[in-house]
Amino acid sequence: MSVSGQKSGANRIIFWTEDRKLQLQDFKVVHDSVSDVNENVAALTRTGITYYLTTHKVSGVPVSVRITVQATVHREHTFIRERVLDFSPSVKQRLLMHEQKHFDISEIFARQATKELQRLKLTRHNYRAEIADFVNSKFKEAENFQRSYDLYTRNGEDFTVQDDWDEKIAAQLESLDRYKKKVVVKQL
Repeated sequence: MSVSGQKSGANRIIFWTEDRKLQLQDFKVVHDSVSDVNENVAALTRTGITYYLTTHKVSGVPVSVRITVQATVHREHTFIRERVLDFSPSVKQRLLMHEQKHFDISEIFARQATKELQRLKLTRHNYRAEIADFVNSKFKEAENFQRSYDLYTRNGEDFTVQDDWDEKIAAQLESLDRYKKKVVVKQL
């Protein structure tokens, strides 16, 4: 996962939307012998929370800031192992759904960030750092949640627990539905 205040190349980043689910083509295929990642992991989805700031100034003085928060997948760090290509279609689909839930978890935390940013007190002279610190703390919370998700589901291999997490994630997304636009305008 990553946090950024800068835009990246569109082809390298996938932004979360309700109607766009992860597909095999979104993953780089790596040889099974790649050793810099746990060999038991069939896939890895690098998700993140990205934010963009647009500052409105009057006579050179910032008076408001528009904060746009996005859940993202970083394609250059998202892969599947070569052996996955030989899995049955149903196993590949189950794997993709597990990885999609990682993306959905990032969306949950992006929505939570949007909700909490509405209440965050910002100072005119330090708002950029204050926003960066806040989003970084949200990112760390998301990372911990992602680790728990993989731990409890055994990377999606415990189907019963995975189904429970699928429901939990869907319920959290729904409970934060009013924040799905993920844009906050703050007066400074």
